[in-house]
Amino acid sequence: MFLFLGKNLYYCEEVPGAEKYFIRSLERYLRSPLRLTPEPFCFIQEGMNFLRRAQVMYHQRPDAVRESCEERCENNYTMTMFFLAQAYGALQKPNLSARFCCETMSRQLESNTSGQRSPEIKERDPFDPKDWIRNCCAMSDFFVNEGMFWTAEYLLHSGLVMCERSQEMAGMEPENLAELRAECLRDIGNMYATRLKFARACSECPDAWEEVWRGERKKAEADAASSVPDEGTRLCFRVAADREERPPEGGEGPILWDKVFPEVVYLEDDEAQDNQLAEEHEATDELKDYEEDVLSVEFFVLFVLSKHPDVEL
Repeated sequence: MFLFLGKNLYYCEEVPGAEKYFIRSLERYLRSPLRLTPEPFCFIQEGMNFLRRAQVMYHQRPDAVRESCEERCENNYTMTMFFLAQAYGALQKPNLSARFCCETMSRQLESNTSGQRSPEIKERDPFDPKDWIRNCCAMSDFFVNEGMFWTAEYLLHSGLVMCERSQEMAGMEPENLAELRAECLRDIGNMYATRLKFARACSECPDAWEEVWRGERKKAEADAASSVPDEGTRLCFRVAADREERPPEGGEGPILWDKVFPEVVYLEDDEAQDNQLAEEHEATDELKDYEEDVLSVEFFVLFVLSKHPDVEL
């Protein structure tokens, strides 16, 4: 009842009142001995406005939830990824925001092209290939500016594949398909041009490319951050709408904290993955050889262009 009252208030833009009911429903659910059973678990996941905790819930979900409510659980988690992208963007953490944007897009594509979604959910929340293609182009711009050309290239070619196979993959063909395909090809050309400029800069200053491409520019910031101990975030049930202390909401005894519902959560796992994302990959010997071949081709292109100064990158 508290959960649905909170939803009604939220949809009516009564956010403080909605938060109050959401928190009360969350506390009651966490005190319930049935919290790990499928139906209550999915309600907790849906009402959990602490996004990092929602991540933990999804990754630690019990087998009973996987067997009976997996589609619902997956949809809730996709929304968690979407909100995390917005939250990290507002916190001025663009790499983490980009990571969760891409993960949201990946989950959208997988769930809408694999036949996992029921017809009712598809009708309520249709998948638009046009928006997905344009999001690929927008995200590629971010990765190009970060020097992560392979990731940008992957996104652009993914958008191009969707242009060519949207009817087969998504069951519909977006409007202005020729225009979308032209946008993808234009951005692919711009990406390659920027990569050639980067390769030229590497040839002129070979010591700088490792620092830029491997994300070492973040090392000083990461070292400084690691020197400050992270105390984590403890779950609190008090909200601004509560003007005075109130007794616990229902249930008996204290809340039992465990790996699915931890009392304290930490964000360093997200930060560690963000740092890995900046490097694009751990360079194995095979990848290093491939990398050298790619740079050799780019340097050859630059050599040819140097003989034809009228051609501009």
